[in-house]
Amino acid sequence: MTGLAAAVVAVGVGAAPPATAEIVPMAPHEKSFASPFGGFTVGTRDETINRMPPINMVGTTREALVSLVSYASIDGPAGGVLRTGYHVGCAVAVTLATLGSQSEELQGYSFTPGSTTPLNLNGFLAPEPLATVNLAPGEVKEVQLAEKELIPGKTVSTIIRDFHLIVNSCEGPVTIREYAYVYAKSAEVDDSGAIFGDPAWL
Repeated sequence: MTGLAAAVVAVGVGAAPPATAEIVPMAPHEKSFASPFGGFTVGTRDETINRMPPINMVGTTREALVSLVSYASIDGPAGGVLRTGYHVGCAVAVTLATLGSQSEELQGYSFTPGSTTPLNLNGFLAPEPLATVNLAPGEVKEVQLAEKELIPGKTVSTIIRDFHLIVNSCEGPVTIREYAYVYAKSAEVDDSGAIFGDPAWL
């Protein structure tokens, strides 16, 4: 195991976040768009993020309960949908791989995954099980929470209470950001618009 891998194991697996919860209120957002069929408005309000210690007490896991209200109104002869959710970004993805999953790198040596018998690699004994840490660039995922059909001349909304977000195998900060998209459709024109909340960390 390299020094970097050992450091990641020590920090990511051995250290657990403090056992405290924190509720963070977020600012509301709203935006209006002009369109050939009339126009539309999309917004979010009453967003809170309740950061919680992970139930597995592992430093590479994050948990939170998120709540928010999204809404949209449409003017003119058009329909469509309001979609609401979160973008979730991880800085560095961490995976553990045992020696048994890397047999292609140890051609000429026989072993049984999970065995306690040491391996003899060029005269050196390697105790089982042997683990390595794979680091990969983090990703941004889209998590859709709700979808609501638009009604011309009306304001529609979705109310989300305590949706449970869980992010596993992430070393470093996890950032989340709400979104609300409007996809409008009339007989002549398809149109769309969106608003995004302020980023928050878990």
